[in-house]
Amino acid sequence: MQITDLLSREEWTEVEREFHILTGMDTNAYDPDGFTFTGEKQWANEICPRIKEIPAALQAVCSVAHQNLAHIARQTGKPVVEECDIGLTKICVPVIVNGQFIGAFGGCGYLLEDGEVDTFLIHKLTGMEESEAEKLTASLPLISRSRAEDVALEMEEKIRNIVVTYSG
Repeated sequence: MQITDLLSREEWTEVEREFHILTGMDTNAYDPDGFTFTGEKQWANEICPRIKEIPAALQAVCSVAHQNLAHIARQTGKPVVEECDIGLTKICVPVIVNGQFIGAFGGCGYLLEDGEVDTFLIHKLTGMEESEAEKLTASLPLISRSRAEDVALEMEEKIRNIVVTYSG
């Protein structure tokens, strides 16, 4: 089974848009290999598009964070809220049907209220001057740990409803 057996690519795009409107986060559906497949991009901040336009930085930060969180979510069957290596919040909710992990859904791009951005790492990965990284991260949207966990639960509920509808 594939994640697009639950919803079409277009329907997953709508779910991404729904959660972007609800949370402001960059939200994505992922296949089981950790790849996004809708093509939808609605940025939560100014720094993420700059990181993701550089393949090595995308791989080092975003892909690694997603792989780690998706592994935990797959093993536990529960949503995971953590930070990526540059310090931004990442949420990962497993999509499991009949015990089979078929993908994930999540959001990212906010800074935890007590978090800190690693502008030196951004500089090393992108070649961007650290002062520019500081400027681009100065206005990052903030999120409390509690709110991030609530968003994860809201995402989990949405995924559960999608799976039940498919199975029903």
